[in-house]
This record gives sequence, structure tokens and C-alpha cells, in this order.
Amino acid sequence: MGLLDLQAGDCGIVEGIGGSQQACKRLADLGFVPGAEITMIRPGSPCIIRIGGRCVGLGAEHQRAILLNAV
Repeated sequence: MGLLDLQAGDCGIVEGIGGSQQACKRLADLGFVPGAEITMIRPGSPCIIRIGGRCVGLGAEHQRAILLNAV
């Protein structure tokens, strides 16, 4: 499942990150690492995600790079 599949209020666990090395590093720096729990606040582009006690906005390219397991 991908981040783009989530609706507002849905949760997931980060399974992995694809894409370029630069995108992977940026997402990891923001806390998107395997095992991290996320909650979709507002879908769209940019979407708003809660991760690690803070909210992060992500564009469509970064959203496509994140793979999730459903909670």
C-alpha cells in the first residue's frame, strides 16, 4: 500500500522508501523510516501527515516513494 491510498484519519506503518537517493535521505531525515507510524491529516498535494509528534507536508513525488503497511 502507498501513502496515496490513505484517506484523512487513516494510519499506517512505514515499510520502506523508494525513489532517488536524495528523496530517500530527505524522507528519512523527516522521520519516514521503517517502523514509523503515520497518520494522514489531509490527503492531496501537498498532503499533511502526522509523524513522530509533528505534522509534515509532502508533495506527490515524495508521497509515491513511501510504502506502508496498514494499521
